[in-house]
Amino acid sequence: MTSPVLATFSLFAGYEADLPIVRGVDFAVQKGELVILLGPNGAGKSTFVKAIAGMVPVHSGTIHLGSRDITKVAPHRKLAEGLAFVPQTDNVFASMSILENLQIAVALLPKSARAAKIDALFSRFPDLAVRPTRLAGALSGGQRQMLAVARALALDPPVLILDEPSAGLSPKIVADVFAMLKRINGDGVTIVLVEQNVKAAMAIADRAVILAEGRIRHEGTPSELADDPLIGQIYLGTARHTFGEVAR
Repeated sequence: MTSPVLATFSLFAGYEADLPIVRGVDFAVQKGELVILLGPNGAGKSTFVKAIAGMVPVHSGTIHLGSRDITKVAPHRKLAEGLAFVPQTDNVFASMSILENLQIAVALLPKSARAAKIDALFSRFPDLAVRPTRLAGALSGGQRQMLAVARALALDPPVLILDEPSAGLSPKIVADVFAMLKRINGDGVTIVLVEQNVKAAMAIADRAVILAEGRIRHEGTPSELADDPLIGQIYLGTARHTFGEVAR
């Protein structure tokens, strides 16, 4: 097997060193995978990805992006090295326009490349190009997520991590957001996705990892997890028939 594009080794993380939320997690993602992190509320999913992104203190263990140890790399430098993170909230500048949000996102590129990159992002996300001067704060939830993802992709990162992108969205918009993520993954971007919407997430995932109490409890393909009648009931709070139908 090839080396993972993203991995953690015995990772302990949390806001207080003596009370870690993430407890010794070994996690690896192969290039091109779309991996979802599932589990009950309070399982440590969001804390885990925030620790990878540099938003939560890591107390021990390491984080690797390809062959590089990025454990102590600052969040903005992680983006420059190829790890993009879209948080659940505050993921766009609400008081700025769509265009201004993208201009900030491409600021690390050479000046000569910025306009072309913004044009490419508008081509990839045509809904954003309709009214580029519209304030981000006036966008719908789905449009805001689209803008957040476009910003994250501005530097062409090989790895994209998202924390519950479907939160607060209607079922139709959730479907649109997940279809967008599947297309991005199809373009070669490795995706790690924290989600509470089991049905939507399982439908697009290559692999699912279930966390509980800060530790990985189960992992496998959606169909493999669907074959275990206890997983959905114990860790995901859903009935087996719903879980199974989605995964198959």
